[in-house]
Amino acid sequence: MGFQIEIIEGHDPASYFWFRPVILKDTGKILWDEVVELVEEFSIEEGDIDCFLSYFFYKYFDADLTYNKRRYKYDLGYVSGFEWYLTHNFFTYDTLNEMVKEIEEVAALLESDYDNPRLDDIKKKFSIFYMCPQSDVDYINRDNTAIQKHISVVIDFYHRFSKRITSMMENNKITTIISIMGP
Repeated sequence: MGFQIEIIEGHDPASYFWFRPVILKDTGKILWDEVVELVEEFSIEEGDIDCFLSYFFYKYFDADLTYNKRRYKYDLGYVSGFEWYLTHNFFTYDTLNEMVKEIEEVAALLESDYDNPRLDDIKKKFSIFYMCPQSDVDYINRDNTAIQKHISVVIDFYHRFSKRITSMMENNKITTIISIMGP
């Protein structure tokens, strides 16, 4: 395969989202410095998240999860909803497994039935700028009508993301929570 949407092992401090298993206290406010982050981590660029994964993160974010209700920022107070910038968004392994199942179903549909109406909301944010190299004629011409031509890049990304997040859960049985935090 040529062009790939990047999943970086470890922590990239630039405009990336960070995925990390965490351990949390059972009571009180959850402040950033009180979250015990485990060693394993991977990063995905913010634009790739926005185009290809934000649909799933907003859909599967559980605002009623006790840990999410207790997130606290000194300048904002308690944080509600999926927070894009520098806030832990906690997802349980059960929820992530459901999300991975849907992502795999979406990847299969993109490959076999691209025009399926079930994909309409998911494809709304797809952008050619995140699907091919800058030297590609579709990128140069800013041709979003060529998205279907490059859809194999998204399908590949969905499979690799699903495999990576599943591997993280399998490697970190000491917890059942992963934090997804934006730049």
